[in-house]
Amino acid sequence: MFRDGGFRYGMARFVLLYNWNLIFTGPSTTSTLFWLVWNEPETFKPERFEGLEGTRHGFKLLPFGSGRRSCPGEGLAVRMLGMALGSIIQCFDWERTSEELVDMTEGPGLNMPKAIPLVAKCKPRKHMTNLLSEL
Repeated sequence: MFRDGGFRYGMARFVLLYNWNLIFTGPSTTSTLFWLVWNEPETFKPERFEGLEGTRHGFKLLPFGSGRRSCPGEGLAVRMLGMALGSIIQCFDWERTSEELVDMTEGPGLNMPKAIPLVAKCKPRKHMTNLLSEL
């Protein structure tokens, strides 16, 4: 056990140094950092992201880093993500493969992967078939 900043950490925890910030992870699937920032981080609450004025692009945890060593592709990534997602939604009709609702349970990992992978059918929309064949 050791103490840092008033917190106690057991031997089962990992301490990572990232961009001069300490990130603490533990045996649970959610990073301890999430518990320090939000109440009930494992519960889906989209309202917690409303009103993030004053933050960078609405990111509370700065996924691209900051300062001199921040990601040089941040601007491109933010713009391309919206464009790619919009194109996928615009060009395809999406359906579930079964009648069951999509399971949103999170699995273990740093990027919170789904515990059960999403399986879906996508069909090109009729008015987009010509456009997609030209790509």
